[in-house]
This record gives sequence, C-alpha cells and structure tokens, in this order.
Amino acid sequence: MDTLTSQNIKTQKPPVAGSVLGIIMVIIVEMMFFGGLISAFILAKSGKVEWPPAGQPRLPFFITFTNMLVLLASAYTMLLYLKDLSKDMLTVKFLKMTILLGAIFYIVQAYEWVRILIFGMHTGRGLFTSFFYTLIALHGLHVLIGLLLLIWVFKIVKNQQLDKQQSFGLTVGLFWFFVVALWPVLYYLIYLD
Repeated sequence: MDTLTSQNIKTQKPPVAGSVLGIIMVIIVEMMFFGGLISAFILAKSGKVEWPPAGQPRLPFFITFTNMLVLLASAYTMLLYLKDLSKDMLTVKFLKMTILLGAIFYIVQAYEWVRILIFGMHTGRGLFTSFFYTLIALHGLHVLIGLLLLIWVFKIVKNQQLDKQQSFGLTVGLFWFFVVALWPVLYYLIYLD
C-alpha cells in the first residue's frame, strides 16, 4: 500500500509548473523595478519645473499611439495561441502573428527613437530626457527579450518538442503580457500626461 501511494505521488504533476511560478516571481520583481522608476518619474514631474521642459522636441504622439495598438494586438494573438495550446493544438499561426506584431512595434519604436535623437533630444539635456530614455530603453530591452523568447518557443513548436512546449509557451506568454501591459502605462505617463 505504501509503495502504491508513493508511486502515485511521484507521477502526479504539480497544479502549476515550476517555470510558470518562476516567471510570475520575475514579473513581480519587474513590476517593483518599473514601479520604482515610474514613481521617481512622477515625483520629478510633480515639481515646479515645466514638464516636459521647453525646447525639447515634440514626442511622436500619433505614431506611438498607433504602434501601441500594434503591441496590444500582439497580446491578443498571444492569447489566441495560448488558447490553442491549452487544447493541445499545435498551430503556430497565432505565434507567428505575435512575433510579427512585436517586431513591428520594436522596429517602429527604434525608428522613432533615432528620429528623436536626430531632432536633438539627448540624455544630457536634463531630467526629462534621462527618464524618457531610461524608461523607453528598458521597455525596449524587455520587448527584445520577449521576441527572442517567442522565437525560441516557435522553434520548440516547429521541432515538436511537446514535453517542453506547453509550460514554456505559457511562461513566455505571461512575460509577453507583462511587456504589453507596461507600455500603455509608460505611454500615458510620458506621451500624454
């Protein structure tokens, strides 16, 4: 009887994969990190100084808003991919769409960043530009990491390594949702508020 019970315990899967719990912990740490940066940004903006300072180039409101919609669409395609994954459907069309939309967002943001630099918004021009480049660059780094992870999941699915795919796909999906959810907050604080 004891042998049967110990064998049953060994074969039971945990309710949540360790990789999923791990990424949840990483996301919590990332939320605290960005929360600290955003809090410092809000405090700096609340001072008596004109915000954004005069003489700074106008930030590209419309194209960045449109680009945000592209990123939000990538979250939707990721959700569709994870829905298929939960049904053990091994389609990659939604994963490809997520990668494509994420890459479009990243390329457009990089293009806009270069344009802003050309127009003269450099980090040495004050607190506003320092916060702008810190927050946007860190988000861009997270988008790049997310894209690389999505490409890795795509390769796993294409190679049909099914044992890794389900929990790893969910793990990367959770990270991608975090990256997508962070952008509207940054957009509002930096481009609108």
